Formats: sequence, C-alpha cells, structure tokens
Amino acid sequence: MTPVLRALAIQPLLSCEGPPNLSNSTEGANTEAEFHQMGNMTVDEMDAALAKRRIKMTRGDWLRESVPYSYFWKQVAHAAIVPSCGVFLACTWVGWMERRIRGGVKTAA
Repeated sequence: MTPVLRALAIQPLLSCEGPPNLSNSTEGANTEAEFHQMGNMTVDEMDAALAKRRIKMTRGDWLRESVPYSYFWKQVAHAAIVPSCGVFLACTWVGWMERRIRGGVKTAA
C-alpha cells in the first residue's frame, strides 16, 4: 500500500471525535432585572428556576436547527477539518520517511 493510500485509510480513524458537547437547554438571565434576581438566589433555587426553561432535544433536532447557522460550520472547520488535515499530512510524512528508509536498505535475495 502506498504511503498516500495508507494515510487516506488511517486518517478518518484517527480524527474521529466523540459527539459534540450539546447543551439541551437554554439557560441564563434574559433581562438585567432577572440577572440581579438570580444573583440573590441559592444554587438550588436557581436550578429550579432554570429547570422551567429547559428544552429537551434529540441530536437530530439539534443538528437540523444548527446546520443553517455559520457558527455551526465554523465549529466543524475548527474541530474536524483542521485536525483531519494535520493527521493526513502526518501520515503522509511518516509514509514518505518509511519509503526513504526502506529504499536505502538492501536485502539479500
């Protein structure tokens, strides 16, 4: 197998990442008054107040809603494409080095 084909075969396996960190809720204060009110609450009270706002989403729903927005594609580029290119180039370089080293060694036939 040539180094380039080996790099192409190995690269997807090495660059696989787990699922993205998904937040299935919208939390936080919407207004300044609400922000100050939450600042005076205990953690349990704040958690109870924010539990009312939680929206349960499946990964498919999250993906369907996120794809049209540029922040999604910027994160895909940052988290997937750049590391994938780095892994591909590293695998190609290792293959090139193997070929160089093996090319200089003569075996007895």
